[in-house]
Amino acid sequence: MKKAIILLTALFVCAGMFAQDAKSGKDTTGVLMKYRRSSLYSVLIEHPTFPYAEAIDSAFLVMPIPDKFNDHNLPLRTMVSNAAKMKKGGKAKETGNMADIDEFIATNKIPRELIAKWFNRNPKTGAFDMKLIQERGFYDASAADISAAEASTRNIAMLGDAGEELIGKTFMIVNDITFVDKGEQSAKAATGLKIFGALAGAITGSSAVSDLGDAAAAAVNEIDGFTVNITTYLYRLLWNDEVMGTFYKMYWIGDGYLDDSRKAAFEDSDVFALDYIGATTTSGSITTSKSFSKLTKDQQMLKAVTRAVDKAIVQLQRSYDEFKVNVPIGAISPDGKTVEVPIGLKEGVNEKSRYDVLLPSKDPDTGKVKYQKVAELKPVKDKIWDNRFGALEEAEMRAAAKAAGQEIKAEEGEEGEGNVYLTATTFDIVIGAGKIFPGCVVKESTIKAQKKK
Repeated sequence: MKKAIILLTALFVCAGMFAQDAKSGKDTTGVLMKYRRSSLYSVLIEHPTFPYAEAIDSAFLVMPIPDKFNDHNLPLRTMVSNAAKMKKGGKAKETGNMADIDEFIATNKIPRELIAKWFNRNPKTGAFDMKLIQERGFYDASAADISAAEASTRNIAMLGDAGEELIGKTFMIVNDITFVDKGEQSAKAATGLKIFGALAGAITGSSAVSDLGDAAAAAVNEIDGFTVNITTYLYRLLWNDEVMGTFYKMYWIGDGYLDDSRKAAFEDSDVFALDYIGATTTSGSITTSKSFSKLTKDQQMLKAVTRAVDKAIVQLQRSYDEFKVNVPIGAISPDGKTVEVPIGLKEGVNEKSRYDVLLPSKDPDTGKVKYQKVAELKPVKDKIWDNRFGALEEAEMRAAAKAAGQEIKAEEGEEGEGNVYLTATTFDIVIGAGKIFPGCVVKESTIKAQKKK
């Protein structure tokens, strides 16, 4: 009986999340239908005078928001760097960036604009509605319909979990991306090898040595690609009971109503804020074969920038637990020993990864969702999904090169090898077999640093 109640609770909280086969528990569509995601606003620090600055800007503006987040981008996506600080490094550069970001946030009233987007604000009338919250929180229309006269304590309590589960999990990342040209490096290396071969041939009197140098140079020059370095700053939108109360009591205007004083009050408001959480520095690289890659330079840059941002998000999630996302279980094997989850190399999954399985339930007193850990998972070797941006093209390129007797090595710094032809990663249930049900979610385990003795 207890097991059945737990299952019903999970299904109630995450109703409609999957189309599942009742007999096997398998996801029959392969698509996650519904679950509450964190929301993300992504900004680029521009460096107009830097190499490939325009290519980086263009790639950033068309790259997709990671699918484990809701797209909460504002129209303003870029800010121009203070070029003087880029001549400095370390703490001085970080201090300069932080000052620029603070100015960007204040000048453009970014926290207020993020709130305005959440409530679908009409800039002409100042009216709000709950349509986006309804859509992302899976509320029915009647529960999400709040008029100006009904913005009361009762309604705020009814939608209390929207604050914690939705608005309060709105993040901004600011990305400082700079460029390293692998193509130029390989060309210089090729030239050096040719010179070395010619000199060695002249000294030894052997044409074979010179030919060897030419062959090595040709192989080096065959490889092209991009590396971008990225420092990413993470912020979280402040949304608590006090801010929510002020918003409803002082600024709320229901759709179809006019209130010029409330409209002006919201536009002049300064109660909304973004809290700085932390930063990380990493890089994103791609290697391409001039013979086998079908990617243009612009496409290569898009791939490198997208992977760099994905890696930065993974590092931030590992450093700051509040930024981690919950991802629903995709399928449970008939024997109950493994599960599939639609995450992979893009989310940093590797053989050493460990994930907690969380059972969601609603608190009957507050209406908010709580999460209880019920199991632990580890990835199955050779069953890790390579879902990185451009992974399929890369796999096809490597296969073509291999068929031609060439080898293109994997990128340095990647988490591990994965299979691009999967649709999810398979995990062994290390602890808690029999306690996982459809509706459970997984989150990467928090690894605490060992204290030095």
